[in-house]
Amino acid sequence: MDTTLSITSLGQGARKDDNALYYAQYEMIVAYLRDLELPSSEALKNHAATTSHEDLPHDHECNFKCMLESRGTATPAVSVRSAKHRFHSFVPPINYGAVLPGLIYRSGYPKPENYDFIEDLRIKSIITLVPEELPVEYQAFIKDAGIQHFQVHIKSNKDGQVRVESCEMSRALRLVMDRTNHPILIHCNKGKHRTGCTVACFKRIIGYELDDIVNDYHVYAGAKARFLDEVFFESFDLNNVMWAARQEGWVAPQIDIPPPSPPVSPATSLVATKTLARA
Repeated sequence: MDTTLSITSLGQGARKDDNALYYAQYEMIVAYLRDLELPSSEALKNHAATTSHEDLPHDHECNFKCMLESRGTATPAVSVRSAKHRFHSFVPPINYGAVLPGLIYRSGYPKPENYDFIEDLRIKSIITLVPEELPVEYQAFIKDAGIQHFQVHIKSNKDGQVRVESCEMSRALRLVMDRTNHPILIHCNKGKHRTGCTVACFKRIIGYELDDIVNDYHVYAGAKARFLDEVFFESFDLNNVMWAARQEGWVAPQIDIPPPSPPVSPATSLVATKTLARA
């Protein structure tokens, strides 16, 4: 599985060899990451130097054009099929989108005006990625709709630290991959960072290219994108959840193929021939 971020994913209309601003920004990013002792690939550093992130230093004042070039948007680009009820009276939660239509959905924190929309999706399970107690009306909706609810505390990556714990992300991913929980809705507060990291890790599991995953993350995070989130989901060890992924059929089962037998050497063949001749 190739999880290398492609340089071609930058798409900012600026070439490294003739863009002084790029070099200045790149050096600033490298120094910043060195001070924080954060590991990241060379391609991710290049991406950071050309794309807006709220948690990275920059030496220019962001304007409207800068925001557009960040590849973010307040309205995720979902298909008509995955958001058909946008054209009816139902109201989707903020940052709603279909990860896999009919199976896995994502959003910000649902409000009462979103409950009919969620129920019409026939959501079977909801996983909440923030630790706070659910509002009373949300608890009542979940109970009345017969939805099973899971709560996993995924911490925010901020203040110069990758805070998401691998054990908690692994737990969340196992719940997402469990097909008995589908259709499932994943949400945090805004549907950007915690949810973005969880969906990104899941997409790595099922074989998406990392540059496509980063693009998708920016669609939902917009100008609030965090480089620390990208550092986390680029480096998350998929071995933590690969057994569950194989068990649920998200990836092909691992097959142990015995090594091929070594070829018979010419000397061995000659001895065998002489032995047969004497017989």
